[in-house]
Amino acid sequence: MVKKLFILTCVALIVAIPFIFRRLETSLVPRAPDDVIVIITAHNETLRSEYGRGFSEWYRKKTGKIVTVDWRHPGGGRDVARYIDSMFLNNFRQYWEKTLGNPWTQEVRTIFSHLESVPGKAPEKTSKKVPEKSTTPLEHKVRQAFLDSNVSCNIDLLFGGGVFDHKAQCAKGYTVPCGLIQSHPEWFTDATIPEFFAGERLWDAEGRWVGGSLSTFGIIYNSDAVAALGIEHPPATWMDFADPRYINGIAIVDPTKSSSTLKSYEMLIQQQMQILFENYLSGRDRNHPGNDYWESLAIKEGWIAGLQLIQKIVANGHYVTDSSAQTVLDVADGNCPVGIATDFYGRAEKANIENRGAKPRFHFVIPRGGCSPSPDPISLYRGAKHRELALEFLEYVLTVPGQSLLAFKVGAPNGPTQTPICRTPILKTMYSPEFLPHYNDPDVNPYDAGDFVYREDWTKPVFDALGFIFKIAFLEPEAALRKAWRQIQKARKEGRHGAAERALAVMEDLSMFDYGTVAEAIMVEAKNKDYLRAIRYQTAIAKKFREQYEKACKIAKER
Repeated sequence: MVKKLFILTCVALIVAIPFIFRRLETSLVPRAPDDVIVIITAHNETLRSEYGRGFSEWYRKKTGKIVTVDWRHPGGGRDVARYIDSMFLNNFRQYWEKTLGNPWTQEVRTIFSHLESVPGKAPEKTSKKVPEKSTTPLEHKVRQAFLDSNVSCNIDLLFGGGVFDHKAQCAKGYTVPCGLIQSHPEWFTDATIPEFFAGERLWDAEGRWVGGSLSTFGIIYNSDAVAALGIEHPPATWMDFADPRYINGIAIVDPTKSSSTLKSYEMLIQQQMQILFENYLSGRDRNHPGNDYWESLAIKEGWIAGLQLIQKIVANGHYVTDSSAQTVLDVADGNCPVGIATDFYGRAEKANIENRGAKPRFHFVIPRGGCSPSPDPISLYRGAKHRELALEFLEYVLTVPGQSLLAFKVGAPNGPTQTPICRTPILKTMYSPEFLPHYNDPDVNPYDAGDFVYREDWTKPVFDALGFIFKIAFLEPEAALRKAWRQIQKARKEGRHGAAERALAVMEDLSMFDYGTVAEAIMVEAKNKDYLRAIRYQTAIAKKFREQYEKACKIAKER
């Protein structure tokens, strides 16, 4: 009898255990719609996991409720932008047809796709007034209908992706003021989060985006792999990437897929402009009104010099990838000697290697005089389904717990639990002595900037075209470019310097992309929504440069 009772008890427990655990599990899963927040981001899994956990704990302590972050990760910053464009377009179509009772046509679709008030620029005032560039009644109607609506993209927040991406979303009317500046004015001061630093705007004056952290862009290198090339001094400036000893050695991320890479190239170009400007002003009165001429000349010549440097980076490239993470791993493993990365990718990999006790072969350095810290923003979307919860997340990011999560060691108070994020807080107050013992990199302070000052007005007229030029002039004819560059180096080694210099002059001829032309004609093509025309244009330009590089290669072979 006892044996039977024991057996029946065991059977009952076996049957009951799944239900017990199911009850425990379901009790932890949010049931109310307000307990879920939807965030789209290009950030990696480490940051998503730690921020999801950190916010959930912070919100539970504050409200007693449990919240889940529903992360959407379609890829890099450009992939995020395309996804959002598609969602707003489809949802606006439903609103236009079903709510307003209007017919959907190709013309309406085109107008909505060109919703920017000024290309590449967010409107200075947030209002429902129709942008001045509207010229037809239908344009007026479409734009006004969207600005008057609460059409959603089914996402609550955009987290990260760079200032340019957030300004572009502002310009289209996708993002709206979040009210954080009004609810926490103590944060938005020179002592805490200045409006500007080193030429960079750290938050939108109307609160349509606010920086959550600061990022810098720099050089990653494997000291063993660099030494194996016979290079005594590791790369320390953007210009070092033009060294032909790095042929087939640079890990490159496609800037048309990565907003951070595009931003690093903008910094590279601005440094060329600043070097020329300083040279022109040498020995001159810096307050002379005629210096405007020298500034204009430095901008134009620096633009071409910067493009030529990017061209040599591609010529030295081992590959061009869509993944920022791949370049870091390949440099760490020694598959590529050098590459370009954001500080958090570089420092996180360095910390990972050091924590394993491995030889310190992987390094991240900020290029001398070639970079300023940029904010990594957060924006609130129009029509956010979980608006109140989204505002809570925005607040969390700028609290001490949210900022600590960025920079603290694993296991530190308010720090990450699994992997260090290795980002730099945007709150100046986070760099006080009380916090530094918990930092993963206590010596890193982005507010201790060097002599580089970002000048948005210098590159703004041409920024949109930068990725476009990279694609059609460097990436599409990449094989021909690399072959020409190698042949030029071979000619130099053989002492045929005349042939090498003539070939280099042909290879480096980027006159069709002069500053004025790019700011006008090329920008039109870069933004063209007529895809057949765009493909024809891109194919023609890529063919021109392929032939140009083939000509340079032929010249370099002359004896």
